[in-house]
Amino acid sequence: AAVTASGATVRRGAAVRDLTPTGTGWRLTVGPTRAPELVDVDAVVLAVPARPAARLLAGPAPVAASAVGELDYASVALVTLALPQPLLPELSGFLVPSTEGLLIKAATFFTTKWGHLRRPDGLALVRASVGRYGEEAQLQRPDADLAATVHRELSAVLGAPLPAPVDGHVQRWGGALPQYAPGHADRVTAARTALRAAHPTLALAGAGYDGVGIPVCVRSGETAADEIITALGGSAR
Repeated sequence: AAVTASGATVRRGAAVRDLTPTGTGWRLTVGPTRAPELVDVDAVVLAVPARPAARLLAGPAPVAASAVGELDYASVALVTLALPQPLLPELSGFLVPSTEGLLIKAATFFTTKWGHLRRPDGLALVRASVGRYGEEAQLQRPDADLAATVHRELSAVLGAPLPAPVDGHVQRWGGALPQYAPGHADRVTAARTALRAAHPTLALAGAGYDGVGIPVCVRSGETAADEIITALGGSAR
């Protein structure tokens, strides 16, 4: 309803390949190279991973592109197991340091963390995250192998064999987890400062800059929107 009332147009699945500043805003090159479409807009919020953002910024904002392009990513897989009546600690989950030599790097006990998921039959949902930076080869293992390894390592960490899962699911996310190297905050600040000075109607938002948590990503988007509204002469929240 809000989109309709504002007169905005929602475009899904439209790949933007180029950004060009105009006298009144931006011209986007959208769609396949053989049939490009030019779209004129007032402002742009780049809420995409750092590497495609750097490619789009290379022409209009090379200083920002250089700073953004230094961010690297790791791949991750999430392995969820449905366990019948396991003996789990009263914890929401735990983290595993890399020095332990395990494939799993974190685990969440869903049915403990969120009470509304508890079942009267005692079935518990446990999810483990696997895939540290530089360990992408481990994620090439078959789903059944990953699930069996997670089950074995969880049992070892908890100090007791877990029951065999009645079901499971493996979800892979390639290049999805930003790696914030030393100096990250300074590089992001430098990129945003360069954009505000040269192109105030172009803003950065997303997990690649301010943090991977959902609330942080939402706040990042809201802040970018406020900056754009202010630059266009409106009143931010």
